[in-house]
Amino acid sequence: MIKNRYYIPVVIVGAGPAGLAAALTLQKESVTCAVIDYRRENVFKPGESLAPGANFILDKLGLHKIPASGFHNTYVGNNVVWGDTMPRQRYFLNEPYGNGLHLNRVVFENQLLETAIERGISLFLNYQIKNITETPDKMFLECLSPAGNFTVIETDFILDCSGRASIVAKKSGVKRTTLDNLVSYHFMIPKPETVLKGMTYIESVADGWWYMAPVNDGKTVVNFMSDSDLHMVKPELLKDWLRQKIQQTRHFSALVSENAFDNLMHSGIKTASTSLLEVPGGDRWLAAGDALCSYDPLTSFGITNALTAGYAAAKAITGLRNGDGTAASDYLSKQMVLFNKSVAMLHNQYRQEQRWTDSPFWKRRL
Repeated sequence: MIKNRYYIPVVIVGAGPAGLAAALTLQKESVTCAVIDYRRENVFKPGESLAPGANFILDKLGLHKIPASGFHNTYVGNNVVWGDTMPRQRYFLNEPYGNGLHLNRVVFENQLLETAIERGISLFLNYQIKNITETPDKMFLECLSPAGNFTVIETDFILDCSGRASIVAKKSGVKRTTLDNLVSYHFMIPKPETVLKGMTYIESVADGWWYMAPVNDGKTVVNFMSDSDLHMVKPELLKDWLRQKIQQTRHFSALVSENAFDNLMHSGIKTASTSLLEVPGGDRWLAAGDALCSYDPLTSFGITNALTAGYAAAKAITGLRNGDGTAASDYLSKQMVLFNKSVAMLHNQYRQEQRWTDSPFWKRRL
């Protein structure tokens, strides 16, 4: 097979929000970089809530046009049934950065990619990393191109933004610690007759919790969050199982009609566990976003953290290249403080639900 060879000072693995945020930041810092991504496709992803704080990082990245692009819905607050049967509304009226966004994820990630292309960032899309080796002063990525040719990329530093797959960490022998078995049983339906008005709806039940949010194209994302070992559901039975499960809710069952299940779209099961790498980096690599640590969707923090962590990791790499020997450790310390704070906040949120203390799902979290 033909071997193409390149030297690129910084290589980012993963073209999701964290990876592209890092690439945009490095490019602004005049650091030459490239992004490698395998199997990047326009596929449905259930996560869509972008908290108000994300507006700050979008501005930092020069992406302020995205909220005003017309492809995403304004996210004004949460309607929550938790701890008792009473719905409670919390609006983002006092948020310093205004409202959030309910993203069309496919469009959002394509907007990030298009921005990277417009700014001249090199992209190796649909390249599969087969091997990573390291010498005292370089790292080498052996990749298989879409045409089936081998490409060798020599680099000074790698940033792992490959999501929960943690490709670089895994190929370096680093394991991942998972704190729970949370999964998302998700689907999309046409927008219900009850207007959601920019709210995310959340309702706890005996074996988990539900959330629902509108997206721009007249559809609504619905998720049931529970532990994978509590529900052994075959994919072909998922639709009927979800139809039965939603009838056990007090409020969601009124929002989602029986007819909605006749037009079910993008149903599936996706891991949503809280997890982190046992080793967050090495001499010539760091992890960022979900590749470093992943968050329970109850925090609404995943995408915002990916953007923020990608930006912070890029700043750390710039610092290292400029002779700041503590830049990487400072970055990782801040990420771990944030992760531990999130876990503590999450524990406090789950403890507010005391109606099903004998249920396995809640007992694990109380």
